[in-house]
Amino acid sequence: MRILYYCQHVLGIGHFFRSMEIARALSHHSVLFVEGGDPLPGFRAPGHVERAFLPPLRMDPEFRRMETSGSELEAVQEKRKRKLLELYNDFRPALILIELFPFGRKKFRFELLPLLQAARSGNRSARVACSLRDILVEKENPEAYEQRVLDILNRYFDLLLVHSDPAVISLDETFSRTGAIAVPLVYTGFVVRRLTAPPPVRVPKQIVCSSGGGRVGAELLLATIRAVERINDPAVRLRVFMGPFMDPGDRRSLEEAASRDARTTLHPFSMDFLEELCRADISVSMAGYNTCMDVLASGVKALVHPFPQNREQGLRARRLADHGLLEVLPATEPSILEERLRNLLDPNAARSAPPSGIDLDGAQKSARAVEKLLARD
Repeated sequence: MRILYYCQHVLGIGHFFRSMEIARALSHHSVLFVEGGDPLPGFRAPGHVERAFLPPLRMDPEFRRMETSGSELEAVQEKRKRKLLELYNDFRPALILIELFPFGRKKFRFELLPLLQAARSGNRSARVACSLRDILVEKENPEAYEQRVLDILNRYFDLLLVHSDPAVISLDETFSRTGAIAVPLVYTGFVVRRLTAPPPVRVPKQIVCSSGGGRVGAELLLATIRAVERINDPAVRLRVFMGPFMDPGDRRSLEEAASRDARTTLHPFSMDFLEELCRADISVSMAGYNTCMDVLASGVKALVHPFPQNREQGLRARRLADHGLLEVLPATEPSILEERLRNLLDPNAARSAPPSGIDLDGAQKSARAVEKLLARD
């Protein structure tokens, strides 16, 4: 069947990769993957997935304003709304899968509400499902926020997929009114990328440092470079991966810092990042959904520094740390990083236990839930 998958990444690229992994699992269907953020250069989608691009919109790192690439915001919004409806009418999907909305992406109601209204009207109505990550960010007025979510969810949607294992984190911990959700709620387990080949050999004392898409996290990369400088061990190697959307000024600062230590090398964003983590001894990163899932899949010893603007990454990091799967880095001072890295570089340091008992089959279970919904027609 035909499935239209809407995904809007506004700061990082974790939403894109999680959604694309679910689209990959929908291999028995024709998927039109509609992207609303900056296109990720060099990415190749599976053969059954066609990509369509809306004029890009993004948020500033403080989530205060929406940004465009020079055009007037209102003109871009109108163009996006028209194109999204055209894509729906031309593709005629049996199901629309929307990432995060209505739990997030409030600023994109201008295009999503008309899409949902179209899906509920006429002779070409479509089923609608929400694809939701494990943790929601906090809101200034939670009561009004939750009522707004419920009004849209219960009116327009047929299914809610929560990409989490409730043994680790359940939706009611960040959304209090789950009892008022009228559509089926399915916990899919975490969405984890899988290697397509046997895992590479792990390299002792190789450290990988990353910050996802690159619009935030440069401070962590710079601190890691400076921490490794303090470790007088010629066998240590640091591979720093810079995101595709990194600020040019941050990129120059990293290049200058890395030039002082021959053991440190800078690399562009890797489409095979899971393989890089499987090869590494230690990972230093933010605590975004996809990075944490790559850590679990690879079994690498990991330090994560949660994005401080909201509770999402901090809560996820603490829960995974409680299961002994990673360590939380409270600050980015080089001295703190140096101490943590020395501990992990010790050959007697225990590697994190494999995540036994945690559901990591989120992509396949999402596909099965969607297919079950479609089979009801």
